[in-house]
Amino acid sequence: MSQRDPQTCRRALREIGEIAAVAVLPDGQMTDQEALAEIAAIAEWVTEEAPGARADCGELVRRLNALTARVDIEALDDREALGLFGEVLGALETSRSEAFD
Repeated sequence: MSQRDPQTCRRALREIGEIAAVAVLPDGQMTDQEALAEIAAIAEWVTEEAPGARADCGELVRRLNALTARVDIEALDDREALGLFGEVLGALETSRSEAFD
């Protein structure tokens, strides 16, 4: 893996976006808590596997990791899970809008 790996970031962002899209479907089979757990795992994976990629998308990965790392996702009540998931989606949307500015 190269020192800077934007491909890893793109892959992670695509997967996170897909998870978020499935989770917000009205009749989705994935709960918000399940989606958040998967998003947290992806953010952690990028941090571990592609530390050089931080220069390209590290701020977003660190923001997602900070939002989810110390959270016992299974212990969240519905309101807390929805709130945290909203924060994660907000971070993704902010990152996407900044990329297109």
